[in-house]
Amino acid sequence: MRWSRQLVKTKKFAVGVLLCCLISGCESLRFYHQAALGQWALLQRSESIDAVLKDPATSAQLRARLETVRSMLQFAEQELQLVVADRYQRYVPLERDHVVWNVFAAPPLVMRSEQWCYPLVGCAPYRGYFNQADAQTFAARYARKGFDIYIGGVSAYSTLGWFDDPLLSSFVFYSEPALANLLFHELAHSKVWLKDDVAFNESFASFVGSQGVRVWLSAQEDKAVQPRFVRWQQRQAAWQRFKAFALAAKDDLTNLYRLQSGSVSERLRQRDMLRSHWQGCYARNRGQLGDGRFDGLMGERFNNAWLLSLGTYEDWIGAFAQMFADVDSDWQNFYQQVWALTELSARDRAEQMQSLRQRRLAQQQNADRADHQDTDQIQCQAFADHVLN
Repeated sequence: MRWSRQLVKTKKFAVGVLLCCLISGCESLRFYHQAALGQWALLQRSESIDAVLKDPATSAQLRARLETVRSMLQFAEQELQLVVADRYQRYVPLERDHVVWNVFAAPPLVMRSEQWCYPLVGCAPYRGYFNQADAQTFAARYARKGFDIYIGGVSAYSTLGWFDDPLLSSFVFYSEPALANLLFHELAHSKVWLKDDVAFNESFASFVGSQGVRVWLSAQEDKAVQPRFVRWQQRQAAWQRFKAFALAAKDDLTNLYRLQSGSVSERLRQRDMLRSHWQGCYARNRGQLGDGRFDGLMGERFNNAWLLSLGTYEDWIGAFAQMFADVDSDWQNFYQQVWALTELSARDRAEQMQSLRQRRLAQQQNADRADHQDTDQIQCQAFADHVLN
């Protein structure tokens, strides 16, 4: 019965795509064609979890992981008040590490991402492809125009209820904390989705994912999970430290672009000087910035498109964390507060989110000073003014 419902959803999706193409002149027909075929291929290859568990050929490792996923989904429903329904009740073995590749593009001398708009979900600063070669072909079109490009592989995504999202081999063997974080994150998208506001949606889901993991861990009796959670936290902290460094570089470049004048060639030279400054700073502080884990991002991929991609997922996490604290960690009240924000105008919502984020930041800074944790901060001086001089 679930499979027949998927077929109905697929037909509705196909009709919706066709109507949108007719209205828009079908400029994006090729993109939607690959999206529909990619989703259909996943559905065709999927098998119910019950069938996978009953299959004698299923490995003990996969069998154990699927049981773990079931317990995580039950926890998501009962404790985090997320709606699971028929999501993640099927499994798809992929022959690749990523299910989708997202393309980001940005002008070389403006810190502004290209936007692409989609039926039902609104606009986003990326374009997703099920085939890596298609993503590279699309990105190359922008590269030929002089745009900065960044292609990021994605292990999972949410269809926002259009389909019953399956488990994928691209993420099912993540460590338990990382897997729980991913599942809670993707389920959160079906709880709240605000059209045309990717930063809001992704920050909300990221907060639910990370906070959900902490709550989930506290309920675990398996002591073997604790060390894995500690390692996951350490990796998350390393990423946040590196991200703060990268966003400082982004702010410096943004300031440069705002103040620049002169020929394009001179402005590009100044941009390259500033990028080299931050790459050099990274090299000098590499031990404190992931100890080589992020080298690939600080090479050729260190450009406007990649820097802009950083703001897509976590811009407002601090605001949601403060909101959660304000309601004494009550999930139902928290979701109600989030929904109330979606009813505001974009301007009013941004003002409230900014106020929440500033309160959270002030609390964190006070805690850091109390714990004397500010003694090992990375010091990379903003350099835009020096470049212009």
